[in-house]
Formats: sequence, C-alpha cells, structure tokens
Amino acid sequence: MLKTTNRHKKYWVKRKDIDWKQAYFDTWTHPHRKLIIDKLRNVTFGSVLELGCASGPNLYRIIQEFHTDQIRVGGIDISPQAIEVAKKMLPPQSLLEVSDIEDFYFSENSVDVILTDMALIYVSPWKIKKVLKKIRQVARKDVIFCEFHSESFFKRWGLALASGYYAHNFKKRLRNMGFYDVQIDKIDEKDWPGGEPQKSFGFIIHAKV
Repeated sequence: MLKTTNRHKKYWVKRKDIDWKQAYFDTWTHPHRKLIIDKLRNVTFGSVLELGCASGPNLYRIIQEFHTDQIRVGGIDISPQAIEVAKKMLPPQSLLEVSDIEDFYFSENSVDVILTDMALIYVSPWKIKKVLKKIRQVARKDVIFCEFHSESFFKRWGLALASGYYAHNFKKRLRNMGFYDVQIDKIDEKDWPGGEPQKSFGFIIHAKV
C-alpha cells in the first residue's frame, strides 16, 4: 500500500512501543554498518551528521571505530523517544535533536559528512528533491547513504506499492543536483542477512558535494 511521507512521519512520532536501546542501539555491530565505516575511512572528515539517527547505533559505531575526540558527531530523528535514548548512550558533546528530515536546520557547509541509513526510504519521490537540496546545502564534503536504489521506474513503484518504502534513482538524482564522484555499491546478503527489501534494493551510495 502506498504511504506518503507524512503518513510515515505520523507513524514514527506516535509509535511508543519500541525499545530504542534493544531494537536499534544494540544493533551497532550489524554487518551493514561496517560498509558505512569503510566509506568513512576513505574520507577526510571532522564532523558527521546522521539524518534519521534513531537511538544512535551508527554514531556510536563511528566513535568506536575512529577512537578520536576530534570527530564531532550529531544526529536528528523525528522520534523524541529515540533521541532521548541516544542522549543517554552517546557522549554528552554529541549534538542530538528531534527534527524532521525535510526541515532540519543547520548552517550551510557546516558538516563534513551527512549520513543516512534507511531514512530516505520514507521520503516520497515528490519530496526527495527538497531533502537532497537541503543535504547539499549543509554538507561540506561528502554524503553517504545506505538506502534503496533502483534505476527502474517500474521497480521503484512496485516496491512503493508493495511495501510502502521508496527507492530512488540516486545516480541520476545526485548527478543532476551537482553532486559528483557518485558511487553506487550493492549491499551483499552477508552484510544484511536475510533482509528484504534490502537484498534487492539495498545500496551504499557515496558522493562528493
């Protein structure tokens, strides 16, 4: 069933039955997160902002892997409960805010890397351009997305109708918006065991601003 971006938002804001530590934070060792770390190792950065950070598993993994106080991490999520848990689990200097991925506010060119991990799958095709435009304004160097990607219009809409999630043609969209060195790498089943639609649509997307 097709779900709008606003419908997804209402679902996550109203949902109170999630144990954000057990269901999300404790998955910081999930194998797909290493793919994000591998991309970051090829980037010179001092700050990372994750959009849709949940309770902070990716941000915690980044802190553990890079072992430095010089890297600033931050995240936004639409769920107040998720951010509340993230603030308990991450260092106090981490910047964590309840915010909408469409309307988050950061100064232009203020963050080296913007990261998303299965957050843009909730953004409809008629709103993704606005979100990517905002990302491009805020990111100073790179973007790293772990998202659903397909160059096929029919597969993208088939996914949306079947699951309510959205895949995007990131190769085309990012290039058209001025991103460059766009890399699209398929997520292997070993990196997301047994996962669907990740098995068919999951990709790591890395581009420079």
